[in-house]
Amino acid sequence: MPGIPIKILVTGAMGQLGGEFKAWTGNPSFHFIFTDLPELDLTDKPAVNSFFDLQKPDFCINCAAYTAVDKAETDR
Repeated sequence: MPGIPIKILVTGAMGQLGGEFKAWTGNPSFHFIFTDLPELDLTDKPAVNSFFDLQKPDFCINCAAYTAVDKAETDR
């Protein structure tokens, strides 16, 4: 009898790194929850807390990134 799969939240799921985790979705040992903007805005602390309370992941892999490197200097 298989055990309960490990629930893993992956943020930044639409990005290059987050997309790589989608290759693991066929593994029955893991249950992945993929999210990205606009579903979850990581800069909105109450929204993040609510999302975690609702989904109750065992682990979170944060693949979200700000990719406008040059703009990152001025856009805080």
